Amino acid sequence: MKRMFKVVGMLLVSLLVLIVLLFVGVYVNNKIQLKKESQKIIPYGQEVIVDGKSMRVQVTGEGEETMVLLPGYLTASPVLDFQPLVTELAKNYKVVVVEPFGYGLSEDTKKERSIENLTSELHQAFEQLGINSYHIVGHSIAGVYSLSYINQYPEEVKSFIGIDSSLPAQGGADDNQGGAIKLLSQSGIYRLFANVEPTFLNGPDLSKEDNEQFNYISFKNIGNKATINEGELMQQTFDKVKTLSYPTDLPVLYFLASESIEPDDKWLPVHEKMIENSAKSDIKILDGSHYLHHTQSVEIGETIQTFLD
Repeated sequence: MKRMFKVVGMLLVSLLVLIVLLFVGVYVNNKIQLKKESQKIIPYGQEVIVDGKSMRVQVTGEGEETMVLLPGYLTASPVLDFQPLVTELAKNYKVVVVEPFGYGLSEDTKKERSIENLTSELHQAFEQLGINSYHIVGHSIAGVYSLSYINQYPEEVKSFIGIDSSLPAQGGADDNQGGAIKLLSQSGIYRLFANVEPTFLNGPDLSKEDNEQFNYISFKNIGNKATINEGELMQQTFDKVKTLSYPTDLPVLYFLASESIEPDDKWLPVHEKMIENSAKSDIKILDGSHYLHHTQSVEIGETIQTFLD
């Protein structure tokens, strides 16, 4: 009997050692790959200097009206993420994609990701670009940030278009999962998951080359200082804007995803409530997931043009 316990003990110790070696291997491989990939990232767009740091933007198209595209939380590369929609909108508009600090090729930052700082930095970027009249197209959490921005600069914003965009009344802002994100990124498990299931990174349908770039940037940015702090302050941000509303004369168009409405019976009502006093507004429900601009870019582009015309 003692011998059997000894054998079982040895097996358990061996299993534990194998598990430790596996995680060490995953960690080391991630560090090696990050160093290699940093040399493979190809710059895109243009640089603007905001608060002494490099912020990346991309300007496409030559239309008289300007569309500003703002990303959802943890979007690895907003420029690549919005690529399908930019292709459609650029046929009729000048399109500006902004990558906030910690996103895409913009620098990371230790500066608090408060709604005040985010709004100020965004406006500074527009000033650098000489843009003072524009429509805002915001995905996910950008809906909350845009609400604050619109109230601060109402004379500049001509309309708001939300792509499954967040609102403070939806709740759930305290579930930021920052600890899990840190663990996944620092341990290398995030890369392991992405290698096993490529859709884990939530990328659009891109060329092979652009998809590789999207992956490189995803691994580079996950768990950085800016986005982790942004998540930690999410509930505070929701609380600060919960009493705000759109100017009554501001055109507002919402695109809501069928896959967001089905499991959440509050998703449609909170958006309907938000625009009940709007002079010009509409809600379009499109088939698809939260990242509607990946699969419904043609429909979104056509509907925006019709709505604004």
